[in-house]
Amino acid sequence: MSNSAPRDASLRAADTDRIQVAQLLTDAAAQGRLDLTEFEVRLAKAYAATTYDELDVLTTDLPGIANTRRGACKPAPSTVLLAILSGFERRGRWNVPRKMTTFTLFGGGVVDLRYADFTSSEVSIHAYSIMGGQTILLPPEVNVHIHGIGVMGGFNHDLGDTGTPGAPHVTITGFSICGGIGIKRKKRRPQTRLESA
Repeated sequence: MSNSAPRDASLRAADTDRIQVAQLLTDAAAQGRLDLTEFEVRLAKAYAATTYDELDVLTTDLPGIANTRRGACKPAPSTVLLAILSGFERRGRWNVPRKMTTFTLFGGGVVDLRYADFTSSEVSIHAYSIMGGQTILLPPEVNVHIHGIGVMGGFNHDLGDTGTPGAPHVTITGFSICGGIGIKRKKRRPQTRLESA
C-alpha cells in the first residue's frame, strides 16, 4: 500500500501496509462511512491480512478512500507526557509513536489508544507514577505485554483476552511508587465519532 507502482495483489503485505489500511479505515469511520461494528470487523481483517489483495478488498467499497495512498508509513516521533502537580490526557484520534514515556508525580494522566492511529506495529510505553496515577486504555484488538511493578501501589497486569493476530503489539513497562498505573482493555463506544484530535 505504501507503493503507488503497479503490484501483484498476491504479494505479501508488510506491517506498514496493514497500518496504512487501518488508518484509511479510521478515516472512513470518522467520515461516517463505516459504523463501529463494521469498522472493528474490517480493522481486525486488515491486521490479519497477509497479501495486498486481502487489504485492497477492505476499502474497495469506500469512494475516495479506496484509491488513497498516503506514501510510506513512518512512526510518529517519540513522546514524553509529564504530569507534575498537574495532569495530562491523550484521547481521541492521534498518532501513537513507537516509543512513549509517561510520568506522573502528585498528578494524573490518561492515555487512550482506542481511537488513535498506530504508526508502528511495535509500541513501547514506559509508564512511571510516584504519588500519582495513570490509566492506559487499550482497544480490544491490540496485543499487550506488561512488565511493571508497584511499590506500595499498583501496576495492573490482568487484562484477560488476547488481541487479534497481526495487530500492533504494545509493551508496557515501568513502576509505580505510592501510586497506581491502571491498564484496561476497553471497547470503543458506538456513539463516539473517530474525529481528529
